[in-house]
Amino acid sequence: MTQAERDRAIAYLEETKADILNSTATLSEAQWRMKPSAEAWSPADCVEHLAIVEAHLLRQIQDLAKGPAAAEEVLAATPGKEDVIVKLVPSRGRKVTAPEGARPANRFPNADELRAHFTEVRDRTILYVRTTKDPIRQRAFNHMIFGPLDGYQWIIFCGAHTERHRKQLEEALASA
Repeated sequence: MTQAERDRAIAYLEETKADILNSTATLSEAQWRMKPSAEAWSPADCVEHLAIVEAHLLRQIQDLAKGPAAAEEVLAATPGKEDVIVKLVPSRGRKVTAPEGARPANRFPNADELRAHFTEVRDRTILYVRTTKDPIRQRAFNHMIFGPLDGYQWIIFCGAHTERHRKQLEEALASA
């Protein structure tokens, strides 16, 4: 990861963290748990999902960094995907079903604890990006839509994914 890539990732992660925290800062408990429909997610569900997914992705990136580089043909399929991720992932035009383990389950009793958990997970991700010497551009694993993404692209995905769910939680609040 170059210094420019590191700077871009940190800025995007900080920006999207602030956006989530600002969007949820003044919510009442009723607003925090409000669902526009039975199958839709509440703002709390969105933030819980973000923390679950990001903690998992960070572990995956760190674990892969301990192993061998991805195959050449896999890495050949990754260039430029970070820009596609930033453009497409935040869009709410296409609905995506979260995998079972990434679905919210009301694990946090209140907004403060959930916001603190999200912040702790995001701060770990930012610290990793800021300090890692891991060759994450040479490690890759598949995304269900985008195919192979390298470790840096997965970090960018965390920011874009946060932006997507910030929009979702604001949609939930607007529907009230």
